[in-house]
Amino acid sequence: FYGMSTFEGPLLSIRSVSALGHYTDWIIGHVHGGALGWNGLMAAGMFYWLVPRLYGTKLHSRAAANFHFYIGTIGILVYMVAMWASGITQGLMWQAQDEGGGLLYPGFTETVDAIRPMYYARLIGGTMYFVGFVILVWNLIMTVKGKKPVESSVEVVVEKAEEEASWSDIVLSKPVIATTVGCVLLGGVAIANAMVSAVLVGLTVAVAIGATLAVQAARKSTKGPNWHRLLEGKSLIFTIFVTIGILIGGIAELVPTIVMGANERAESPMQPYTALELHGRDVYISEGCYLCHSQMIRPFTWENARYPGGVSSVSDSVWDHPFQWGSKRTGPDLARESAMNRGPVWHYNHMFDPRSTSEGSIMPPYPHLRSTAIPFAETQSNLGVMQMLGVPYDNAAVLGGEDDARAQARAIAESLRAQVERSGPPEGVDVPLEESELVALISYLERLGRNESAWRTRQADEGETEVATNE
Repeated sequence: FYGMSTFEGPLLSIRSVSALGHYTDWIIGHVHGGALGWNGLMAAGMFYWLVPRLYGTKLHSRAAANFHFYIGTIGILVYMVAMWASGITQGLMWQAQDEGGGLLYPGFTETVDAIRPMYYARLIGGTMYFVGFVILVWNLIMTVKGKKPVESSVEVVVEKAEEEASWSDIVLSKPVIATTVGCVLLGGVAIANAMVSAVLVGLTVAVAIGATLAVQAARKSTKGPNWHRLLEGKSLIFTIFVTIGILIGGIAELVPTIVMGANERAESPMQPYTALELHGRDVYISEGCYLCHSQMIRPFTWENARYPGGVSSVSDSVWDHPFQWGSKRTGPDLARESAMNRGPVWHYNHMFDPRSTSEGSIMPPYPHLRSTAIPFAETQSNLGVMQMLGVPYDNAAVLGGEDDARAQARAIAESLRAQVERSGPPEGVDVPLEESELVALISYLERLGRNESAWRTRQADEGETEVATNE
């Protein structure tokens, strides 16, 4: 399983393979193979070996341990194969196009129906794996039952201390000097023109090759411990070198991202979420919607055909903390949800009964959102935190956030009440529609894919009303 995981990782980094496998069950199968097949079974073996020795006894049932190995191995294999099959099926169906260039399977639930049998296979495999660990727990309990931990002593042979090298022998050694020269040369690439950069890269490669050959030659001709062996004996110097290496790598990755992020924020046409939409986003996250829906439309023709509104860009999520790109599409991507023009009523019905709007959907209903009140008391603090993170809310927007959120919620509730709650709220619900988390979530979903909230556009058209601010 370790070998399969390390093979799949590089395989999935290939663009064409990633285009097929990403957002599908294949990725989930890959992760479970590594986590459960490799780490899980290895941990089980460690328990079987260690626990009897801690209690000075033998394992209660070797046959049960062997059975655990076989049922666990077969179970996780069934699980992985089912995920591979469903993942590849998903990828191929999402990409399939007819002769005219249109989608062969335009309905997302068509893919869900095709892979439904694999969910049952996944259930069987996962159950087998779980039963194996139940057997492990029983076996270990029976092993230690009535026993006490044992104390034992062993004779430790103390090796003759090696002659320690001075810190200068390590810090001023050839490997360190060569590494420093290489870093300086590569650092020059950042400020040099194209021709000089090419020369610097070539010199860096030459230094690296030369240093490697010199170190290998020195190892053959020198008796005693090599340089790295000496370094391992100097824990402080070793720690400093590791820290420097981490800092160099971190700075090289972080600085361009931070600089680019600042430029994107300055140039982004994306306006921040309204206070109500921010509440809706919190509901989206807390209910785990991101686990089944992505918000990232990739630059492929079939994705553009399925999700109108264009490919996702950095600016789409520039004010998201954290972003909601996701890693799995049990349901469709929502990055351009507003472009579907579904409307609040559709979302209301979808949350109460997903099958009423999307035949074949396996999404669970969320009727509790209608009876859960929006925590308006937290509105100002939520906006304040976003402001601290760099989202351009001015102080007036933060202080008047609760009033703005309530006003937007009332507008959405009025449009819903006229069509879906003419005779009042559902039975047993005592939360007003305009105060329910369902309305907040609808506002967030209706915002996805827009540069500016429809609520802000409406305010601009009607003349924005002044909201009270609580100092």
